[in-house]
Amino acid sequence: MTRRFAVVGGGVSGIAAAHYLRAAGIDAEILEQSDRIGGRVGSCRLGDRWLDVGGKNIGRRYRRFRAFTASLGDNPYEYFGINSSQVRDGKIVTFDSKRRWSSMLDMVRHCSKRDLFRFARMVLAIRRDEANGVLGSPYFDRLGERFDDRPARSYFGEEFCRRIIRPMTVRMNGAEPDEVYLGNLGSNIKMVLDSYDQLTLGMKRVLEQFSATANVRLGAPVTSVAPSGDKVAVCVGGAEQLYDGVIIATTAALTSRIVAHASPSLSALLARVRYFPVALVLAKYKRPIFTPAMRAIVFGEEEPISNAGSYGVDDLDIVRYTFSGRAARPFLDGNTSTEALLDLAEERLNRYVPVTRADRETFTGQRFTHGLCAYTDHIGRFRAALHQELRNLPGIHLAGDYLRGASIEACFHSAEDAVGVVSGNLT
Repeated sequence: MTRRFAVVGGGVSGIAAAHYLRAAGIDAEILEQSDRIGGRVGSCRLGDRWLDVGGKNIGRRYRRFRAFTASLGDNPYEYFGINSSQVRDGKIVTFDSKRRWSSMLDMVRHCSKRDLFRFARMVLAIRRDEANGVLGSPYFDRLGERFDDRPARSYFGEEFCRRIIRPMTVRMNGAEPDEVYLGNLGSNIKMVLDSYDQLTLGMKRVLEQFSATANVRLGAPVTSVAPSGDKVAVCVGGAEQLYDGVIIATTAALTSRIVAHASPSLSALLARVRYFPVALVLAKYKRPIFTPAMRAIVFGEEEPISNAGSYGVDDLDIVRYTFSGRAARPFLDGNTSTEALLDLAEERLNRYVPVTRADRETFTGQRFTHGLCAYTDHIGRFRAALHQELRNLPGIHLAGDYLRGASIEACFHSAEDAVGVVSGNLT
């Protein structure tokens, strides 16, 4: 008889879990509380065009995600690359993935040899074995055991944090160097080492293709899950339903609330994972704002805007503004309108790239309270404790950005791990 599983959450991790369950011959039903799937990688309309909000850039090494999109139909990719500039001593320094190593040398000028050596060892560890580029790798777990009593800023010097560490962590985790830990950096470094494309026809098409064949229930908030005999009881909108098993694929914060009744200790463990808010504003202008040679700028820690860049290689008239990091948080509490955020972003960008309100055609935006995952310290201990807690909750499994990393590929990796355990338990 076919087993029937619930997948709680229709974001990337939930979509991946349902995909892998189906590949394993297990019936899966996605329970999503909102009116659409996609979560933080959904799309929004800008004028007459749908644009991707999050998870737009797809690494060449995203093997799992690329196999998934290929399984759905024709989903071509186009080159995007990494092209990001920083202002240093009044000069704009650009990191370009087409000239990766010379760009890196420009970025690390004046950094200490000790910091360069330490970082180079991390890079080489990932080059030797890509498995070191996800959370829970042996190499970074060992680093975490030695150094995670203090944040990354205590390990690297101030200049190196400013030039190298912060541009990674604030963009990928919404966190400052004093809010992340060495044991987590492998997942960030691996993303920097990759080259990037974007879906030519957009993420919306992929989500529509998936929805056409998947079993998805929208408007289905899950408030609790708990083992019930040889089944798992899932409370959906106040009504209890029984499944053969469940994969909870939501943020650690929401998962903590869902499992609170069944396991207060697991709930407390998950609550340790930190998330930070993020806001994205997309604006279309009457003319190109960026140039092919400089397509993005990363701002310093004193600025509420962390990044501004062109939407695509050929979309230099569309700018994607990101608000994340400590200085952004006072503006992300819901009291600042999207238009006010855009005014602020244009004022900051205009210092380096000419842009004014008069150049605008249209804009839109989205914000997420639990937008970017900054993980937790001692990630190896955390993962081991999770596995121990789950032994007491038969039929309940976890997937999500806090387990293998925040990238789309890492979320697919976490879902593949969960389904691997499910398949092992069923054989």
